Amino acid sequence: MMDFSGTPDGPGLRLLVLHDDAEREFDYTAGAEDVLGRARDQGWTVVSMANDWTTVFGAP
Repeated sequence: MMDFSGTPDGPGLRLLVLHDDAEREFDYTAGAEDVLGRARDQGWTVVSMANDWTTVFGAP
């Protein structure tokens, strides 16, 4: 998916949702280092479920 949508040739939303909050959902970050590195290198926006939840969805 990152190879297909990762090129900044045209307009697009390059967003990676990091599922890192075991309280709200499953925490499956093991093995995500490669994807996070590629997202950082290619200028993707990374949204952390643990750190950005209230910014995106508002306070409960």
